[in-house]
Amino acid sequence: MSLNIKTKLKVIFSMFISTCLGFDLYILFKYKNITLAIEVAVFSAILVLIKLLYLYTIKKYGQQLLSQLYDMISALIDMRNYEVFSILNDDMLSKLQSQVIKLKGILNMKNKRLKKERDEIKSLISDISHQLKTPVANLKIYFELLQDDKLSHNQRQDFINNIKSQLNKFSFLMDNMIKLSRLESGIIVLNSQMESLNKTCLSAIKQVYQKALNKNIEIYFKENEDVFIKHDPNWTTEAIFNILDNAVKYTQPYGKVTIRIEKYEIYTRVDIIDNGPGILEVDINNIFKRFYRGNNSLNEEGVGIGLYLARKIITKQDGYTKVTSQKGKGSKFSLFLPLISSQNNALP
Repeated sequence: MSLNIKTKLKVIFSMFISTCLGFDLYILFKYKNITLAIEVAVFSAILVLIKLLYLYTIKKYGQQLLSQLYDMISALIDMRNYEVFSILNDDMLSKLQSQVIKLKGILNMKNKRLKKERDEIKSLISDISHQLKTPVANLKIYFELLQDDKLSHNQRQDFINNIKSQLNKFSFLMDNMIKLSRLESGIIVLNSQMESLNKTCLSAIKQVYQKALNKNIEIYFKENEDVFIKHDPNWTTEAIFNILDNAVKYTQPYGKVTIRIEKYEIYTRVDIIDNGPGILEVDINNIFKRFYRGNNSLNEEGVGIGLYLARKIITKQDGYTKVTSQKGKGSKFSLFLPLISSQNNALP
């Protein structure tokens, strides 16, 4: 209630009391009737009391309402679940409270998302730091050893070759770190378009072909038909390549890697099958985690980013990944992409 309204009420109330007193005095002096004057005075006093009670009730209700609104706002600020007004009441205050509760839910979700992003960034920085320590430490050791004048030509050449190997590993690691950080930060936005999935698979095969050829590994691409679906061809190529590269890496020389496409009613499935050593059961649930390396992979070069990136890319296209493996017989990675997918998905 504003100050002007309060002032006006006080003026009206004062005028009402003055009128009552004036009317009472007029009855007393005009008609010389004390009883009538007393009755009028009593009636006027009752009206005054009613008015005072009304004002007191309004003031008390206003204070109570303000107190409840204060509690509701405090609950919102503290993110507490607290119901001030009954949700069963279909009044303005209950509706206001309902909107405040919705706002609180939105804020809660945003806070959880921000916390998750902070935790992911913290974890990413920690992982990057850990991964960079080894090649940097190795380079430092090799450079110190090269300063020894007593080294033979062959020894010096071995150290130089080792330095080149560490620099290649460092370059590979940094390239993957950049991709990973862009994906994690949401900088990359998928550009889904209707493209041939067969063409995307061939692009991935071309990237790994020379590596397979060096190990005399056959890559067999089984395609029954040319499948067109909505997907990001560049990033999907990256995902398929990462899995193909893993398959070639762990398959023994003269082995075989098969890639095939199968179209279903809702999803299109890309299978990548190898006849390598297989994946241990204890590693199956962890191989898609960032920087995870299974027990069978400790003797191979790698940092454990490829499969993580592959699943991230497929998931953000509303797809999913599966893996089955049998020790000593090989593994099968399956990528499922929807026939109808959402566009412009940011990679968080």
